[in-house]
Amino acid sequence: MASPFSYSEIPNWPKLRERYRAFWDMQLRDEAIIAHVQNPNPHQPPPAPWMLEQSDGKYCNPEKFYQLSRWRRTSWNWYADLFRYLTPSYGPNVFAGFCGGRPQFGADTVWHEPVMDSLDQADRVHFEEDNPYWKIHLDTLAYFSERCAGVRQLAMTDFGGPADWISTLMGTENFLIATIEEPDRMRDFAIRLAHECNRAFDLVRPQVTAANDGAANWMPVWSDRPMGTVQDDIAINLSPTMYREVFLPALQVMAAHTERTVLHWHDGCHLHLDNLLAVDEIDLIQYGHDPNSPPFRQGLDNMRKIQAAGKRLFISCVEAEDAEFFIDNLDPRGLMMIINTSSDEASRRMVDDVHVWTARRLATVC
Repeated sequence: MASPFSYSEIPNWPKLRERYRAFWDMQLRDEAIIAHVQNPNPHQPPPAPWMLEQSDGKYCNPEKFYQLSRWRRTSWNWYADLFRYLTPSYGPNVFAGFCGGRPQFGADTVWHEPVMDSLDQADRVHFEEDNPYWKIHLDTLAYFSERCAGVRQLAMTDFGGPADWISTLMGTENFLIATIEEPDRMRDFAIRLAHECNRAFDLVRPQVTAANDGAANWMPVWSDRPMGTVQDDIAINLSPTMYREVFLPALQVMAAHTERTVLHWHDGCHLHLDNLLAVDEIDLIQYGHDPNSPPFRQGLDNMRKIQAAGKRLFISCVEAEDAEFFIDNLDPRGLMMIINTSSDEASRRMVDDVHVWTARRLATVC
C-alpha cells in the first residue's frame, strides 16, 4: 500500500494537508484562504444508461455506486484546495434509513419515505446493526475504502441531523404538529437518536481512516482528527425558542462526540444563529445560501458574528464576482470558500487572485 500521505490523484497532498491543519488552528499557509475553486466541465464523459435510472440497483450495488460516484465527480474541474475524494453515502440524512426509514431511489439522489404518524410509534424507530441498508452501507464503505487507498480521500458517512431525521421519518406535517404539541417527548426522541447515531459513527470511522491520514466530509472539509458533521435544515420552520429547547440538546450530543464538528447551515435559518453559536463544540459553520434569501453579500454581518464567536467559517457557494468582497471584509484566518468560476482559465486566474486578495487583507487584520 502507498504511504498514507501519498495519493495518486492528489499530487500536492502533503502541502495541502498542512494548509488544512493550519486552517483548524486559525492560521494561514501560503498567504491564501482555503479556496475550493471550481468550474463546470464542458467535456464531461457521457453517463452509462444505468446511471440515469431511478432504481435501487445503482445505489445498493457497491461496484455500481462507486462508478456512479466517480462519474459524478467529472461534472466539475477542481482547482486550488479542492482534492479528489468520494463519499459512500447515497444521499442526505442516510441515518434515517438505518433506523427503519424506507429509501426512495431517485435519478439524482435518495430520500426516505415516512414510516410513523406520531410519537406513539417512536419506539419502533431504532438504529439496528442488522438493518439491511446499514449492511449495504458497510459493504459499500469497504468497497470504496479498498479502491480509494493511496488514490484519493474517502469521506465520512453523511449521517444528517436529529430534526431532519424525525421530519423525514414522520413526514413534515406530522413532525411540526408533534413538535408543538409534545415538545418534551420530541426532545427525548431526538436525543435518543443522536446517541444511536454516535454509535454508528464509531462503527464507521475506523473503516474510513484505515487507509487514510484523516477523513473528509461531503463538503469537503478534511481533518486529521475525528470530525463529525451535523445539520438541521428543517429548523427553518421552527422558532428560535422551540428549536433551542427541543432539538439543540440532541445536536449538542452529536457535536460533543467528536474532536471537531462541522455544522451545515443555511442563511434561511439565520434566526437560529445565536443559539448555534452558543454550542462550544461546533468548530466550523458552513454558511450556505438559500435561493429565496437576500443577496449573499447581505449576510456579511452574520458571517462576522460567526468569526467573532471563534468559529471557523466556510462560505458556499460564492460566485466569482463576490470572492474579493468577502475576503476584503472578513478575517482570512479560519476562512474557507467554494468559489464558482466559468472556465479553466477563470479558475486559474481566481487561484492567483485569491492569493493577492488574501495577502492584502492579511496585512490589515494583523
